[in-house]
Amino acid sequence: RAAGWKGYWIDAASSLRMKDDAIIVLDPVNLGVIKDALAKGVKNFIGGNCTVSCMMMGLGGLFQHDLIDWMTSMTYQAASGGGAQHMRELLTQFGTLNASVKSLLDNPASAILEIDRTILATQHGLSADETKQFGVPLAGNLIPWIDKDLGNGVSKEEWKAGAETKQDPGPRRRLPGRDRRRADRRRWPVRAH
Repeated sequence: RAAGWKGYWIDAASSLRMKDDAIIVLDPVNLGVIKDALAKGVKNFIGGNCTVSCMMMGLGGLFQHDLIDWMTSMTYQAASGGGAQHMRELLTQFGTLNASVKSLLDNPASAILEIDRTILATQHGLSADETKQFGVPLAGNLIPWIDKDLGNGVSKEEWKAGAETKQDPGPRRRLPGRDRRRADRRRWPVRAH
């Protein structure tokens, strides 16, 4: 777009999903919205968050018939939810852990508890640079969420689930130029956890 491309733009970047000139695409759930957008000249079509898309495939019809009053959703997050730098950090951490026990792994007589102790010590010894994206070592661990804390106890990934699900119409993205007061009244009562 910055280079002047005026054709259709199809992407999955989370940074584009909430733009006023974009439609979140989930055919057949919002096929009518997609067709209306094409007729109105919209050129930006963005894939939704994977959790939201899977949820809407199952619940979209219930939303369209106003049969859902409230819902909650929980997910297990993958490192990929935080983006490429998070994935790189995870792979680098795995490499560091593997290197720390390579000689033990190469020796069939080595004790698994020694390998475990060495891995744990290596995890605890990772520097701030080695845990910059996650804030803690993810390799060999579970952490409560991926991506960033928005400062209100909600992760960015959780926010995406609620914000994208609540988009109007039907229940996807509002079209440019629509009466936003109407769209605000039709927000779906969804709470993400």
